[in-house]
Amino acid sequence: MDTEGTEQTAKYLKDYEKLKDQRVTWDTCWQEISEHIFPRKAGITQKDYTPNNQRDARVYDITAMDSLERAVAGYMSWTTPKSTPWFAFSPVRQLANSEATKNWLAECSRVGAEYIAGSNYYAQRHEYLFDLWGLGTACMFITVDDRGQTRFEKLRPGSYVFQLNQHGMANCLMREFELTHEQAEEKFGEDNLPKNVRECEDITKKFTFIHVVKERDGAPMDGTGFTVAQRKKFGSYYIEQHSKKLVQEGGFDSFPFTVGRFLTWEGIDPQMGGNWGYGPGFSVLPESRQMNFMAKMLDVSIEKTVFPPLMVPDTYEGTLKTSARAINPYPSGMGPEAIAPLNIVGNLEWGMERMKQRAAVIKSRFHLDMFQMFAMNAANNREMTAFEASQLASEKLEAISPAFDRDSTDHTQPMMIRLFGLWAEMGMLPPPPEEAIVQVAPGMVQTPDPQVSMKGRLALALDAISLRSADAQVQKVLAIAPAVPDIVDTINFDFYATEGARLMGCDPKLLRSPEEVAQMRQARAEAQQQAAMAQMLKDGSQAVKNAGGMDKVRELIGA
Repeated sequence: MDTEGTEQTAKYLKDYEKLKDQRVTWDTCWQEISEHIFPRKAGITQKDYTPNNQRDARVYDITAMDSLERAVAGYMSWTTPKSTPWFAFSPVRQLANSEATKNWLAECSRVGAEYIAGSNYYAQRHEYLFDLWGLGTACMFITVDDRGQTRFEKLRPGSYVFQLNQHGMANCLMREFELTHEQAEEKFGEDNLPKNVRECEDITKKFTFIHVVKERDGAPMDGTGFTVAQRKKFGSYYIEQHSKKLVQEGGFDSFPFTVGRFLTWEGIDPQMGGNWGYGPGFSVLPESRQMNFMAKMLDVSIEKTVFPPLMVPDTYEGTLKTSARAINPYPSGMGPEAIAPLNIVGNLEWGMERMKQRAAVIKSRFHLDMFQMFAMNAANNREMTAFEASQLASEKLEAISPAFDRDSTDHTQPMMIRLFGLWAEMGMLPPPPEEAIVQVAPGMVQTPDPQVSMKGRLALALDAISLRSADAQVQKVLAIAPAVPDIVDTINFDFYATEGARLMGCDPKLLRSPEEVAQMRQARAEAQQQAAMAQMLKDGSQAVKNAGGMDKVRELIGA
């Protein structure tokens, strides 16, 4: 007989159910938001992700749906575009002056961008942003498989729960998924499956598995009696829910998930389910709900105007019918007996105006006015630079800045640090220079994790806001310079030029390195010095000649 559930796996499942119970309220909210904004995800409580004509038929207005799609496309284009670099590795403070380390990390950035471009990241990132903006919370699984393929998986809303550490970062995640017998056998091996799965002959039946990833408490590092996976910082446990059997145990050196939240709920105890985020989908739900109702009523009103209920001469009986194409008999003798439309009282213009107002609110909540400002400049048929965008939309940029900062710190930066470690471990990055290797303990050296800088157009546009004040100051100094020439010495023009180019999104190859600039200036100074000395020699020689010629004249005159 199989040894099924253990005390430890039972505890994991109990913890999962407890966290899942705390998520129930959120599931209900997400379901309603999905039904109004993106019906294809509206299977959170109903567990139905197939097209549903009855559900979709209840959607009469797609303003929120269209706004979300446009917002996600715009945000992705301005943060993680596939066509241009959007991240860069840079050295930590202790290695900031090492040119060899900088050059190595620059090459790692280029190689890493190629790995991500060849992966499924951009497709998964697109789905991730729908969850983030619509439901306020999104989760991504990051790994590099044994073949060196970088792979991402966006987790389905309602399929996972998580906990945060003291720094507000996720360090424990539990998710559920279903596999058929054949799929489970392929993933875990037949010998590791419980009896109820192993002996199942129904190829369509699915079994529920729970995947638990959490930080280990003081995992042993000496390796005695432990596998390599069991010595890793984060434990990974796959459990078949019905039998409670552990079907696979592993581990990760770093947390393999990123949990992003658009904003967080203030004042909700994390122990009571306050970990979940708040996104624009929550704030547009009341407007979207009303838009949907008003669109339905306006459609009914327009239908009744086009096909009004009719008055038919006859003895009046029954109740008045007001639906479109309805027929209402009226008593004879009330006037000329003829078929006539029933007088419909209503004002479509008021309803249309109110619809426009609500649509404007929805678009504003999704920041569409900002993304439209970043769109193609029709006047000269070119895209605006990050600097031009900041000049036009600094206030709107500041409105999206908190969400962008949280997206970077919760998702993008942890993801890139984890990938850097995985790529390095598998030998997929260039070897580091000796300067990049530091001693962290007696007899132990390592390469510190790099810093991750965001280089997308939105990040550059936010940074470029500060350039406006620098431009204004330089213009003031140059205006004063004709009267007070020494005033220009107060400006560090090298920093102004290089930082300005960076903030405007110029290619780094445009600028020469500080060493090249120093060599050029030294060569120029030496050339000027040599030219000055040559001119002095020439002037002196001419003076000598002139002096000798005068003596000859005097000699002739005296003779």
